[in-house]
Formats: sequence, C-alpha cells, structure tokens
Amino acid sequence: HWHGGNREGGALSFMRPISEAEMKLAEFLDMGETLRKGELAALEQHRAGKGTPPLLFKAVGRPKADLPEGSPMIFVASEETPDRMGDVLHTEGWDLTAFQKNPVFMFSHDHSRPPIGRVMRVWTEEHQLLAVVAFDPMDEFARQIEGKYRRGFMSAVSVGFRPLEYSNLPGGGIEFTKQELVELSAVPIP
Repeated sequence: HWHGGNREGGALSFMRPISEAEMKLAEFLDMGETLRKGELAALEQHRAGKGTPPLLFKAVGRPKADLPEGSPMIFVASEETPDRMGDVLHTEGWDLTAFQKNPVFMFSHDHSRPPIGRVMRVWTEEHQLLAVVAFDPMDEFARQIEGKYRRGFMSAVSVGFRPLEYSNLPGGGIEFTKQELVELSAVPIP
C-alpha cells in the first residue's frame, strides 16, 4: 500500500509506503464508522418492528478504584454522559436482571472465548453503572489483563447491551432510556 502526496500536472509529487501501523489505524477508523452505520441500521430495523433489539457496545467505562493485589476491582461500567458518538445511556434505565444470572466479564466482547472474570456485584449509583470485577486467578490471560489495569496500561471497559427504549438526539446521538445489560468487557481501546 502506498500513500501519495499532492498531484501536480497529473503526477504525484511524492509517494511513500504506508506503514503497517498506519494501515491498522486506518482499518480501525474505518471499522468504527462501519460499526456505527450497522448500529444505526439495526436500531432502525428494530424501531420499525423488524427483529429483536440489536446487541450494542459502548466503551465509556473506566476503573473507579482498585483494591490491593488479588482483590476485586471496581469499575464505572457506564455513566450518563455523551460518548464520542453523542450517545447517552440513562442510568435509571438499566435492566440488570438477566445479567445477574450470568455476570460475565469478557475480553473485547469476544463471545467465542471464555470470560476472563466475573462481575461479583453490579448496581447503579449517582448516574453511574458500577461493577465489582474478580479476574479468574486460574486463567493466565485473565491475570495478564488484570495486571494491565492495575499497572495503568489499560483503563477502559465497555458494556454490551440490548436497547429497549431510545430516541434520536440533535446532532446524531442516541438517547437510551431503557437498556438490558448483557455483558461487560475489558477493552484496550474505547
């Protein structure tokens, strides 16, 4: 892959190879745009009565506090502030019933691999969805991810949820007033 400069008289003034990192960043940005278009299309289908609520992901969480090594960590899983797309998840709208029966902590919403931890407690407080997470001490990958949080190399978490009630906001965002929590994930990039 090549990246070209300005065209002058039909010829490129310079060309240089695109690095693998630049390609990955471009793919990541394109993926985000593609995912957003898919979210909006799925929500429109649901709104039109064609299908069940889609599974959506919002990475707006972060560690709230960490406890001594080996103790569970507390995360702000979601809060009632607009994300980078302008979407807002209302705290009083969280339905936690089904999640509490299977309180999984996943890695990057990858449902094809086992959870890396368990959400020991989930609740709402002061416009935030909070979760106490215990990483699986017998899983080497889970221990690595826990270490990344404790050492400050990872700081984001993301909710996987099904929207139940929502409306469009001015500027293109979506206001979710009722949503069902499906899972919580550790994510390297929010």
